[in-house]
Amino acid sequence: MLFFKFHKPSNLEFNMLRRGEIFFASVAELNDANECRPRFVLNGTRELWTRLARYILQEAYLRSEVYDRASREEMPELFSLSESLGTQLKKRACNRDFGLEKLDALFRELLEQELKNNTFPLQSRLILDSIRRVIRYDLPKAIEEQSYIASFSRSAKNPTMWGHYADAERGFVIVYTTGDGTLRIASPIKMLHGTRPLPEDRLGHFEIGFYDEDCLELKAVKYGKKPPKVNAFHRLIPRFSYSEEEDHYDVPLLLGGDAKDKEEDQVGLVKFSDWRYEQEVRAFLPVFKELPPDMRVMRVAQENICGLIFGQRLSERDKRRAVLCCHLMRESSGQPEPAQPFMFFQAFQVIDRFDFKIVPVGILDGLYFDRHLPIKTIDDLDETTRQSLREVSDQIENGLQDIPTETKSPTPK
Repeated sequence: MLFFKFHKPSNLEFNMLRRGEIFFASVAELNDANECRPRFVLNGTRELWTRLARYILQEAYLRSEVYDRASREEMPELFSLSESLGTQLKKRACNRDFGLEKLDALFRELLEQELKNNTFPLQSRLILDSIRRVIRYDLPKAIEEQSYIASFSRSAKNPTMWGHYADAERGFVIVYTTGDGTLRIASPIKMLHGTRPLPEDRLGHFEIGFYDEDCLELKAVKYGKKPPKVNAFHRLIPRFSYSEEEDHYDVPLLLGGDAKDKEEDQVGLVKFSDWRYEQEVRAFLPVFKELPPDMRVMRVAQENICGLIFGQRLSERDKRRAVLCCHLMRESSGQPEPAQPFMFFQAFQVIDRFDFKIVPVGILDGLYFDRHLPIKTIDDLDETTRQSLREVSDQIENGLQDIPTETKSPTPK
C-alpha cells in the first residue's frame, strides 16, 4: 500500500524531509475544531450511577466553602446521599443513552429533593452551586483523553489537497509504503508506551514498558454527520474512589463490564463528511500524557519512505533542495538500505479535467558533487528498475490505496 503526505516548500518541511521525520499533532493543533469530538453519553448499572453521584458530591464538597466550614463528621452525612441519588439517576436514565449535557439539571433537581429536610441550608446552597461547576467544567476535563495524530492521504492526485496542503502545487508529496498496514517510527528517547513479546526463555508472553521505537497501525478515517458515541463511564471508572479491599479485588477493572460499550475505538477516526476529499489515514502516537511539540517529532523507518512527487509549480530551486534533502535523509539514517530505490515523480495537471498525471522521473543516486544532483533519470536506468518505477507510478495513478487487511503484530524488528 502507498500513502502520501502533502507539504509546503518551507524550511520546516524541508528540515523534516532531510531527517525523515513526521510530526504528531495534538487535537488542538489540527485544522478542524470538531477533531476527536465524541458524543458523550452515560449508560451503566445502578452501581456506576451511585459511584458517579459520590464522585460529584466529593468533588463539589472539596471545591466549595463547605469544605472550610464543616467538620469531617459531616462528610459521611453528605456522601450517604449518593446511594439514593444513584438509584434515582438510574431510574430516570433507565437503560437509554443519557446525554452528559443533561446531567447538571437532573442531578441538581434530585439533590434539591434530597436536601429538603437538610439541617444545613447554607451548606446545601453552597454544595448546589459547586455541583454546577463540577458537572459543567470539571467533569468534561476529567474525561478528556490526549491524542497525538499523524495524518496521511490515500490519494496523491486530489487537486484540493494540492491546493490546501501543498501551497497550491508549489510544494511536494512524500510517498510512503507499507506491506502490513503499519508505520515504523523511532524516538531519540524511550517514551513510547507499548507491548513486546518476551524471549522464549523468560516467563510470560508479553511485557509492557516504554520504548524508543514502535510499529503504529494505520487506520482509515470515516466520514459522516455525527460524532461517535462514547460511554463516559469508561473514562470515569478510574477516577472513582475505592476502598483498599475493592482495589485488592480489582473492582475498578471489573466495573468496566457494567458500562455498555459504544464507539470508543472510533474517536479520532470519524470526521464531518465535507472532509471526505482528504481520504485520510492516521497513526496515533502511543503515549498517555501531555507532551511538548518537540517530543512529538518521530523518525520514520527508511523502508516506509519510498519516494517524492514534485508539484507542478514547485520551483527549480526548491526541486533541487528536495532532492538534496532526500539524499541527506538516506545518507544519515544509519539504517539498512531498503531493497527498493527511492523514486521521484512529477505531477502534471490534466488538460481536460481537474486531475493530475503522475510521471516517473528517476531514482535517488548515491553520488553527489558540485553541480550534480544525486538523481539518476529514467533514461539512465536499466529496464528492470525502469519498469519498477513505472509500476509505482501506475499505482499512484490508479487512485485510492487500500490498507492491508492482514496486519502484523505491532512489534518493531
